[in-house]
Amino acid sequence: MKRSIALLLLSVVLSACATPTLGRQDLLDFIKDGKTTRQETVLNLGEPTGVYEGERIMSFRLGNDSSGYFLVGKTAGFAGVNTSLIMVFDENGVLKQHKLVPIKEP
Repeated sequence: MKRSIALLLLSVVLSACATPTLGRQDLLDFIKDGKTTRQETVLNLGEPTGVYEGERIMSFRLGNDSSGYFLVGKTAGFAGVNTSLIMVFDENGVLKQHKLVPIKEP
């Protein structure tokens, strides 16, 4: 009986320590050069972590795990970030091009 309780407690503790997957394989599927709008981007990804040239260029910090990409909020440094999504929009707010840029660890 004591052994069963100990095994049960151990399994609960180990499952609580397991790192949950945060990523989604489909997170960036909506992005289509020449079609996606700035508004669609914000609706799908939230506020960008960087905005440049009067919102013509937006960047998002991404991490990834075995399940896919996930957003990393704006923080000091780049802990948990391994990719930047850079998006360039035209004067009408339509995506001209985008690029996933790997971030190297310091």
